[in-house]
Amino acid sequence: MPAPDLSPYRTALDAAETPAEFSTALNALLDAVAPVLNEVIEHLAATAVWKGQNRGAEPESPPWLLRGAASRIASALAMATDADLKILRAHYDPPPDRDALLKQTRTTPATPPAPPGPQPGSGRPRR
Repeated sequence: MPAPDLSPYRTALDAAETPAEFSTALNALLDAVAPVLNEVIEHLAATAVWKGQNRGAEPESPPWLLRGAASRIASALAMATDADLKILRAHYDPPPDRDALLKQTRTTPATPPAPPGPQPGSGRPRR
């Protein structure tokens, strides 16, 4: 199987100037390679259980290593997606500035406390 030409994705990544453009380039790459990588994951998982060799297999044995490889590929795809979301959120939805919030609460007068004693609508049951 020939390796796919990933140069257009690298070119798009190099041309990206904003986090949104970066995200578009990354997602295009992930969309292109995910079907192949998912097939590799399935093949490694099938290889790990070939002729029941996984039953009673010890840690670090070939079946464990093959399943681990499949799992790591799946994790890598998920991590790339997570990284993309974190980059977008950091740029377009940054967390609030805690210093500004503290300054605002210091300068904003607090709501006066409720007066002591029974409040309207509390106490006696309505008839």
